[in-house]
Amino acid sequence: MAGAASTIRKPVEADGVRIGAGAWYAIAVLTGVSFFNYMDRMVLAVLLEPIKAELGLSDGQLGLLSGLAFAAFYATLGIPLARLADRSSRVRLLAACLALWSVMTAVTGLARSFGQLFLARVGVGVGEAGCVPAAHSLIGDYLPPARRALGISIFQAGGLAGLSAGLVVTGLLADHFGWRAALCIVGLMGVPLALLIFTTLREPPRRGHVAEAAVEPAAQAIAALLRRPALRHLVLALSIGAFGTYGLTQWLPAFFIRIHGLTLTQIGLFSGTVSGVGGILGVMLGGWLGMRLIPRDPRWELWLPAIAYGGSAPLYAAVFLAPSPWIAIGIKLFATFLAASGGGVALSAIQSFAEPHRRATAISLTLFLSSLLGLGLGPWLVGEASDALAPTFGKESLRYALLMSTVALVWAGLHFFLSARRALRDRVA
Repeated sequence: MAGAASTIRKPVEADGVRIGAGAWYAIAVLTGVSFFNYMDRMVLAVLLEPIKAELGLSDGQLGLLSGLAFAAFYATLGIPLARLADRSSRVRLLAACLALWSVMTAVTGLARSFGQLFLARVGVGVGEAGCVPAAHSLIGDYLPPARRALGISIFQAGGLAGLSAGLVVTGLLADHFGWRAALCIVGLMGVPLALLIFTTLREPPRRGHVAEAAVEPAAQAIAALLRRPALRHLVLALSIGAFGTYGLTQWLPAFFIRIHGLTLTQIGLFSGTVSGVGGILGVMLGGWLGMRLIPRDPRWELWLPAIAYGGSAPLYAAVFLAPSPWIAIGIKLFATFLAASGGGVALSAIQSFAEPHRRATAISLTLFLSSLLGLGLGPWLVGEASDALAPTFGKESLRYALLMSTVALVWAGLHFFLSARRALRDRVA
């Protein structure tokens, strides 16, 4: 693997060197990590209604479980784990983190109270905190810069497939065996992949000069990154966009069950399939467009997500206003496709504004804010808004709470455009 990675230090377009099979194997394995990352993160979404019924929880408490319980530690530990990834073995860190969050997802199925559920979700967040910074940093070294957006998009496609499979598999398991068994089975599925990573994946040589990472304090690295306006706006765009998308994604299954009367199996099968197909096709199209357009003008790595996020807002609004579940699911296909087409490109753009020894730190900084706003506050505030509107609108309150969250997607698009205005001056990679 290391040998394969060492042969791709220049962009393919520059020297004609082919990307080795070892590098593509690594991308495939990392895509599998992304699959379980999203699957275990979002598995609770399809189970909110049966958990609420058994434990007597409010929508606000469900929002805390699906959001802040996970996001608080996911965000807080992301930066120190990213600094560890910048200084030590990213492969070993990734294997350990995958094993931890897989086991804690299974433990969630054993919880008997809100407090126990909360602590189990915290454990999932601790494990997943080390995933994305280490994986993105590895992809940046396995592939040349010109192919980076494609590699990140493939990685994101794995996550969207995991989200889709999580909804489908969890819905079926929960209907037949109950929500507890569903969590235990889904959680333990990731453990074999952790062993595969530890035993077969090789640490690639880092591109550029990275000796600075051993001596540069985290605060100094973060301060240097935040002095770049393009990166600041990019971080804000991704964070505000996450606020909208995670709030929508976590509550969509409950919306279809509560408003349209679908079963767990139906929502898992239909909504999960639509999310997977639309998301994967969208993120792969975005990666392909990025590979074609970014070499012509690097600002396309910001213009593409600006168009995607802003354009998806009215489509998501139409999902919540549709008169039937089947029309809503059909519109959701296009909304997911458009939003996903900008996701992988936007995440890959982070590395354009960070030196090699600050790459994982820049990614974790983005995840810190996007996790607090998106994973943490997004689902929780949707739940709180639904509770607040319930005396007036009854079960329809969730519909209007979700409609309000679509505004965040337009706001995110604005920051992508603002980032593009400074992109040429602030790029370092």
